[in-house]
Amino acid sequence: MNSSESSNGTTHDTETNDTETNDTDWQTQWLRLLAGPVPTGTFKNVHADFVVHEVLGFAPEPIEKGQHHWLHIEKAGVNTAQVAKNIARFLDIPARNISFSGMKDRFGITRQWFSVELPALAEPDWQECMQTSFADGQVALLEHVRSHRKLRRGVHKANNFNIVLRDISDMALAEERLALVAQSVANYFGEQRFGIDRQNLPQAIDMFAGKRIKNRDLRGILLSSARSWLFNEYLCARIAQHGAALIPGDVFILSGSHSFFTAEEITPELEQRVAEGDVAVSGPLFGDGESLATGQSAEFERNVLGNWPKLQDGLRKARLQQERRPLFIQPANFAWQQLDATSLELTFTLPTGSFATTVLAELGDFNSRERAQFEHRS
Repeated sequence: MNSSESSNGTTHDTETNDTETNDTDWQTQWLRLLAGPVPTGTFKNVHADFVVHEVLGFAPEPIEKGQHHWLHIEKAGVNTAQVAKNIARFLDIPARNISFSGMKDRFGITRQWFSVELPALAEPDWQECMQTSFADGQVALLEHVRSHRKLRRGVHKANNFNIVLRDISDMALAEERLALVAQSVANYFGEQRFGIDRQNLPQAIDMFAGKRIKNRDLRGILLSSARSWLFNEYLCARIAQHGAALIPGDVFILSGSHSFFTAEEITPELEQRVAEGDVAVSGPLFGDGESLATGQSAEFERNVLGNWPKLQDGLRKARLQQERRPLFIQPANFAWQQLDATSLELTFTLPTGSFATTVLAELGDFNSRERAQFEHRS
């Protein structure tokens, strides 16, 4: 069995483990792209230390009698789903009438858009809705636009982050790694995708074994967790055996699009396009159908994903289609400044679907103070 040591000293097996069950150790620590010692520290000490602004990339079209009310909201200490639920309760409408593009965590200060479908003549008092639904003032309405279209899931372009890291153990080492992180990071799915203590994964195994999950949203969450786990396992194995190197048969995504192509041969021209950000090498988002990878890349993909037959079978039966995701990303507009002897402020932009926590994980071992406090209280 091949094992690679992660940056925190744990090992990650890269060959077959066909015994995934609810007894499986789901606490794997995935390898960093950047080797070497790392600093430690904390983040999310207070809400203001973790600020996220959703970037739609377009403006809602104002229609005076539009039935979709677009709400630009700033929130703190409450997650996206709870905001939608509270608004639906105030308006006495089904939760399905509330739409949003991205899920935002309860920790931090975040800005994002929601849309609410109502009859054409309805005109709620939105300020009263915010004040009544969120009496402690942790949600504020920034803008209201009536439009003729609903906000669809996943349509926003990016997220802007402003993050303060505190209690940094080695500032010189942190700044050394920041210069590297600015160039490229492994595009892992963040821990949020797997639930507290990664409990979504054994639930997914139960669901695939026949346990009925009545809640449609929960089923979707579990499917997403299972597929994200397979991607992270693939990316970790890829780093362990190949680093950031390209493999014949890899699938590449054209920057800023959903277009793909497979490269049977890795040429200097292709390597240059990757270095310039014109294209990105991708990994599998597993589902039904054949992978686009060929040759050596396809064989590597089969070997890694073959470690998890129950997850594969469950995703096939759910009829999720094969998709691709960039293995590595370069954070845009990446900058930092030292606030004091042990604190840094980071600003950067990530495309939709990428996680700020994976950028922090590439930088070092940073623990969320606010999450730890919440879990202790609960």
